[in-house]
Amino acid sequence: MRKINTLFNEHSELNRLAENVQAHQHLQQFWHAATLKLLSQHSFASSLKNGQLTVYADSSSVASKIKLTQASLLTQLQNLQKVHQSFRECKVTAIVVKVQVKSRSKAIIKAPRTLSSNAANSLKNLARDLGESPLASKLNLLASKTK
Repeated sequence: MRKINTLFNEHSELNRLAENVQAHQHLQQFWHAATLKLLSQHSFASSLKNGQLTVYADSSSVASKIKLTQASLLTQLQNLQKVHQSFRECKVTAIVVKVQVKSRSKAIIKAPRTLSSNAANSLKNLARDLGESPLASKLNLLASKTK
């Protein structure tokens, strides 16, 4: 741990980056403490500038829910800011909601694999040599999947 701290202290850019990360985590904790679990799972606080909290939602339905409950969320955020010492500097007067849809990768459809006729014959011969056994029956089943 000393090496990392030394690295941060020697490089001012890394130190500023670490401070930004801590500030962002603190803002996330503030947002999660004030919102419902469902909303906080599908949204995140991005920035707090001049009392304006920018929140990104995963979908338009979550963004709509945040916009509909904006007045009560503002009240909860302001009460939380008054009650908790650690959130005193988080003064929120407005919430801006933006939608940031998460992209999903397309499912890769795997083509069924088949054996060549030589491989199938080799498996059948091996199954015949094994006699009546569970392995022999599985090898015969596998050998039936030829081109």
